[in-house]
Amino acid sequence: MATVDEVAVGDKVTVRKSADVPMSFKGTVMKVYTNSALVSIDSYQETDQNIVSDLKDKTIINFKHIRVTKVAAKAAKKPAAKESDAAAKKNSK
Repeated sequence: MATVDEVAVGDKVTVRKSADVPMSFKGTVMKVYTNSALVSIDSYQETDQNIVSDLKDKTIINFKHIRVTKVAAKAAKKPAAKESDAAAKKNSK
């Protein structure tokens, strides 16, 4: 079971079929909510094609059904932005 602290946008996840989830699939987190996440459906069984097309290739899944398989790389632009801000401050003096 994942928590809001463990799931981030861009993470690769696996969702297993259960009473609340009609099919098993692999996907990517698109948005994180308080107790759930919007997940794009990337990989699924061919027999579930109708369900996936009805869902328009995305669905909201509760964290208790999400297993994070690959954590997304953190944004590398943030440190670069700090460096450019520091350089701008230095040049303005």
